Amino acid sequence: MIGNSLKFTNEGQIYVESKVLKSSPNQQTISISITDTGIGMSEEYVRDIFKKFNQEDSSISRKYGGTGLGMSITRELIHLMKGEINVKSEKNAGTCIAITLLLDRGNEEDLEKNDWQNEHLSIAGTRVLLVEDNALNQLVAEKSLKHFKCSIAKAENGKIALEMLRREKFDIILMDMQMPEMDGIEATKILRKELAIKTPVIALTANAFKTEIDHCINAGMNDYITKPFNEENLLNTIYKYVKIHEKTAKTVSDTHERLYNLKSIQTLSRGDKEFMRKMISVFIVQTETTIPLVEKAFQEKNYSEIAKLMNKIRPGIQSIEITSIVNIVKQLEVLAMEQNKKFPELYSLFEKIKKTLEKVVIQLKSEIQ
Repeated sequence: MIGNSLKFTNEGQIYVESKVLKSSPNQQTISISITDTGIGMSEEYVRDIFKKFNQEDSSISRKYGGTGLGMSITRELIHLMKGEINVKSEKNAGTCIAITLLLDRGNEEDLEKNDWQNEHLSIAGTRVLLVEDNALNQLVAEKSLKHFKCSIAKAENGKIALEMLRREKFDIILMDMQMPEMDGIEATKILRKELAIKTPVIALTANAFKTEIDHCINAGMNDYITKPFNEENLLNTIYKYVKIHEKTAKTVSDTHERLYNLKSIQTLSRGDKEFMRKMISVFIVQTETTIPLVEKAFQEKNYSEIAKLMNKIRPGIQSIEITSIVNIVKQLEVLAMEQNKKFPELYSLFEKIKKTLEKVVIQLKSEIQ
């Protein structure tokens, strides 16, 4: 909502206010309002604002971008939280959007109990190869990994790591980018192409720029963690890839293998089956509406629209944990943004994404029936 106000307000102000409307020992009704002095909307348009693909006129889309899905998806999310959203606007005068939510009250004791280290995220027993030349970074990573009850082996550069990988098997490899003798990129290329090792490789980098991340993915790495290490990020990333690796190792036929993982959403739902159903439904609707838009963008040879749509669907794909295409979506987004590849090459990437998403939608529909 604040992003919309920033987009449509050229001068004046954007004012964000939060109030407690009602309060009881266990719950509070919270109001959050975003008021701007932007271009505003007509009364007629406000009545239809939550319809899908709805924009006031084509000039809005040309000037400001967007698909007309934002408000529809926002309302779905707020309704999933059992809240309400109301819009008041006047053409050329500004807009006020008010969100009302009923939230459980917490306290410091509850916060301590509900620390981010959830019981379901266990990587105990994971065999980790830590490839890092900096003694301080080694110490910090080792301390966290031991806390999570991982088994750790260390290598000070890529050359030593490759020698170890020829002799031993690991569940995951944490690979520093900058090292003497052989850096992380070169080591990863060798372990993928020459040694044919499929173990997940996570880059350790101080530079989380798109170009560097793209460089990592192209070399054969699966993901990245920024330094200095954040324990939550380290745990979540290792957990994600160790579980993926376990799943893909199972001999399950492609026709019946689930292409997604709902564990994160199940944890978030806290046993609320209706919440789960609605989350899946929102993802299905978003996917089924976005795929034709990407097809259209390819027909129109619109690089920026392709990049924008990939950026929009990526969070949903990550939430549903469709791991087989996460990196392809990132790659297509970056390549479309840079505009240095021909459309047939980009479309081949999209075909892989589309094929997987179509299968996932079929599987998810059977999940909620």
